[in-house]
Amino acid sequence: MLKNELIKRLREIGVIVNEPVLLRSGATVEFYCDIKKAYGYSDVLNAFVEEIGKKIGDDITCITGAGYGGLPLAAILALKYNRHYVAVREKMKSHGRKERFDGYTPTKDDLVLIVDDVLTPGSSIREVIASLKETEATIARVVVLVKRGEAKLPIPVSHILHIDELR
Repeated sequence: MLKNELIKRLREIGVIVNEPVLLRSGATVEFYCDIKKAYGYSDVLNAFVEEIGKKIGDDITCITGAGYGGLPLAAILALKYNRHYVAVREKMKSHGRKERFDGYTPTKDDLVLIVDDVLTPGSSIREVIASLKETEATIARVVVLVKRGEAKLPIPVSHILHIDELR
């Protein structure tokens, strides 16, 4: 799907919201991109997966997601591109084996890609980076579906769409 077709489709399914919305950061915005809604439409989800897939590279051995919006993307990408999948928990489990990671646990030999739905301040991505440090894996880069803000992160970030393209 071409970029302009994707944007048109996002508008058709109601991803663009022109009303006040409270963000995770605590800020309220007048324009919101409810990108998780797009996950319910296979044509749009497939288009996003294809676009991110172009940015994976042969060097990536493991894919993880940041926050609630990144985990489904990471699982689909890992399956489609035959990479390890790791779900990083926000907090260590207090029951069972008390693990921080579900699925694959990266090692020092892994090169990890982090995916997320929307980048604003980057707090959820920073949390994943901090959690992965204990594995000694190398975090290669981040790919987000929509870049909304300017986050200062210690690794390269690329995006599929910029918020200004959706207004």
